[in-house]
Amino acid sequence: MTEKEFIFDPHNKVERSYGYCMFFVSIISFILTNIVVTKIGPPKNVKGDPWRWNNLFISWIHAAICGTWDILCLYFYPEMLDDLVHHINYFTYLMIAFSTGYFVYDFLDLMYNGKLIANWEVTLHHIAVTSMFWYNLHEEMCIGYNVVAIMAEINSFFLHSRKLLHLLQYKFDNKFYRLVCMLNLVTFFVCRGWSLCRISYGMYTESHRVPPVYFRFLCFSIFVMNSINPVLFWRLLRNDVLRRPSTPKKSKQPVINGNNNQNAHLKSN
Repeated sequence: MTEKEFIFDPHNKVERSYGYCMFFVSIISFILTNIVVTKIGPPKNVKGDPWRWNNLFISWIHAAICGTWDILCLYFYPEMLDDLVHHINYFTYLMIAFSTGYFVYDFLDLMYNGKLIANWEVTLHHIAVTSMFWYNLHEEMCIGYNVVAIMAEINSFFLHSRKLLHLLQYKFDNKFYRLVCMLNLVTFFVCRGWSLCRISYGMYTESHRVPPVYFRFLCFSIFVMNSINPVLFWRLLRNDVLRRPSTPKKSKQPVINGNNNQNAHLKSN
């Protein structure tokens, strides 16, 4: 199979320049949002590093936008599921450009604040996701698969909401907090679980439809995602379902936000 066979029908393509415009607009928009959020500062009852609140709040904004956008993509263009490799239109293409810009921004934010090593799961996730998203954005291919992958942001909205409630000192037995935790677990299983299964299945059945080098990089990205997400799900299940709030544990570790849990949150997109 020659390289030309991977190129799509010219009538089914979009202007790459529009994608890059959205990509850079996304980065600049999140930088400006960060400036505004930093200037306003976290709520008074939030303790600890203000950077964490800012970073999580901006991630929550991205999850709200892209989670809603992704649902609309699936609603208006269900036919993309028939051909996730060749599907492309401006509505789905620009969403991928917007989300890619966010992941680049967040990586730069982690690097600028010296958080790359401390948040190694997030760093690894961003490298894996951004490399594939940017390649698909540039080559205008597999946009449908990216739409499936962005389903994770539907869950990320609740994942980040959960952590923001932690920082706002919500107690474990608070009814609203418990509702958010349950929605987080359900959307995690449905959105992240189904999307990873669908992408993994597609890699098995459609590997011949993409360039071999691309397929190797995709294998690395999916390996990272399939490794990180079960660990995250177990942490959430252990802390939100299996724990016993009536018997608090005594620990020498500092209590953070009413919980003896420093590792429950893994920020993933």
